[in-house]
Amino acid sequence: MNSQKSFYYIALGLFAIAVIGSIINSFLNYEMVAETFTKLGYPVYLIHVLGVCQSLGLILILFNKSHWSLEWVYAGFFMNYTLGAIAHLSIKDGNGASAVICIVLLFVTYIQSKKIRSTNNELAKFGKPEHAKFI
Repeated sequence: MNSQKSFYYIALGLFAIAVIGSIINSFLNYEMVAETFTKLGYPVYLIHVLGVCQSLGLILILFNKSHWSLEWVYAGFFMNYTLGAIAHLSIKDGNGASAVICIVLLFVTYIQSKKIRSTNNELAKFGKPEHAKFI
């Protein structure tokens, strides 16, 4: 279980670095990103919306208190990176590889977090005593 947690945190760290790098790049190189969004056929105002949503999603993944919201965050990141990779492939600019790497990291963190949560739930159930029912 310790190696699973280590693998999860390494993948989560790499994913967080990629997301934070994407957010920082969107604000530092706004003109270049806006030009790319225009080439992809997306509205430019989406840059700020994606930056805010990615920030909130990363915060929710790092401080995962609610499993329901965590599932939605993973789904949102998956759709974001999948549609981004498809958009880059459709205009053939060759920039879709970073989206594919983020999808792989996202899958690894998702699967590992499921394993860790199921292991923790099994340990929690194991430690609870069963109360006998009296007839």
